[in-house]
Amino acid sequence: MAKKNFKTGIDNLINDSRESIEDSRTEVVKPELPEFQKATYYYNSKTLLEIKSIAYFDRKYIGEVIEEALSEYIAKHPNLDKAINAYSKKN
Repeated sequence: MAKKNFKTGIDNLINDSRESIEDSRTEVVKPELPEFQKATYYYNSKTLLEIKSIAYFDRKYIGEVIEEALSEYIAKHPNLDKAINAYSKKN
């Protein structure tokens, strides 16, 4: 009695499923946020409580509240250009 070769049938099934998984992986496009960069900072507990409270009250994300506050601070900084130049030379 001849031995049956099931290997090619199973391999084809496995390869077909792997190819479909790989195809679906390549189609996934992650959203990019070119203007944003993730960073971790430590805040005073009271300040963080105030930030979280403002975000909750205004129905905003904590990051939005921090971004607004930092944007206002940066806009008012008297030596911003000098600071940027000094920091750029350092790096």
